[in-house]
Amino acid sequence: MSFFDVPTPPPEPEPEPEAERLEPPWFGPPKGVLPGYSQQKATIFKTNENILFLNDFRAYPNGLMFSLNLVLRKQNEDVRHMPWETHRRHRRPDRSLDDLLRFGIRFADGSKWTNLDQQTPDPSQEPDRPFVWARSSSGGVDRFRSNYWMWPLPSNGPLTFVASWPAYEVPESTATIDGTELLRCAEAAEVIWPN
Repeated sequence: MSFFDVPTPPPEPEPEPEAERLEPPWFGPPKGVLPGYSQQKATIFKTNENILFLNDFRAYPNGLMFSLNLVLRKQNEDVRHMPWETHRRHRRPDRSLDDLLRFGIRFADGSKWTNLDQQTPDPSQEPDRPFVWARSSSGGVDRFRSNYWMWPLPSNGPLTFVASWPAYEVPESTATIDGTELLRCAEAAEVIWPN
């Protein structure tokens, strides 16, 4: 036995089970669900210098994920970040709203959303109008992509996407996809881990 007895450390406390945070249905895709996939795609505008298109539609029981893509013919020093993001911390203060690529969605019932009236996600309050926000974004140099969440699912009929880019003289342009087909895809979503 040594003069310096090393004390036995107290037992580690049992970790408390982590409560799973459930997001409300308007906030994002549900966990444990494989979406139904749509093969639809649409070009909103195409010029000699750029193209804006939609693809990768993933329908869930409570909403829709899709990708918004911009491809530039050549690198443009003035377009360094997602040109449709209105609240990015790296937006240059010397830019006007005309530099913003304006983007919006019109539902068959006439309701709409645009990136000019972007809402801040609030999981505690159900929105009183369509709720759309970019869940992730990537790109740079000459291509940009954002994955958007849209709530609620569209109704039967056309779902119209609208864009314009005043700084590059792109007038208001539209592309329409079939909301009815997206509803069928949502019905094909598969619950793999029920809550």
